[in-house]
Amino acid sequence: MAYRLKRMSALGIDTEFHHYPGLYHGFGLGTGTVAKGWIDQAITFWENHMT
Repeated sequence: MAYRLKRMSALGIDTEFHHYPGLYHGFGLGTGTVAKGWIDQAITFWENHMT
């Protein structure tokens, strides 16, 4: 993932990455976990990058 983010940044593509300790990919909405609220952060990112 780090390589992919570095390459995208080099192309001028804005990226954002969040690591949630103890969780693997596929944690759903994150309710009751350290990922709680991730979907709201993602929506904000998407809204800020829509043209």
